[in-house]
Amino acid sequence: AFSVVSKLLSQHKLELLDELVSAEVLQVLKEKISLLPDNHRDALAADIDAIMYTTEGDVRIYYDDDGRKFVSILMRFWYLNGADLPDEVPGETKVFQVVFGDESTKEKRHLLTANYEFQREFTEGAKPDWTITRIEHPRLLE
Repeated sequence: AFSVVSKLLSQHKLELLDELVSAEVLQVLKEKISLLPDNHRDALAADIDAIMYTTEGDVRIYYDDDGRKFVSILMRFWYLNGADLPDEVPGETKVFQVVFGDESTKEKRHLLTANYEFQREFTEGAKPDWTITRIEHPRLLE
């Protein structure tokens, strides 16, 4: 889900996110993405093979005022991206020089982070669909 959503954000195809992302988050994303420079938008895309590490940041089970049960999982992702970002982008973990082919052909990759929160209702009879309720790409989507 992270890879698919990040690529759609990068391609500015927000209309395809209606079923995956909460309406509140989608509204904020529409405003932010329209203001992003192309290189930052390119850096949002995380190819599934470029995800280096994932970890859960927070897992919560809670009930609303009507007694409905929800589960929320915050996931953190680290991924490589070849967008043309300046080397001094704050918040980056590291810049890698990856060599493909011979020594004269170098391709720069940035190790970037993203936080996505997934939520699902677990009340009996509720649809088993997960919704993304938070999307953060530090230093890119601010």
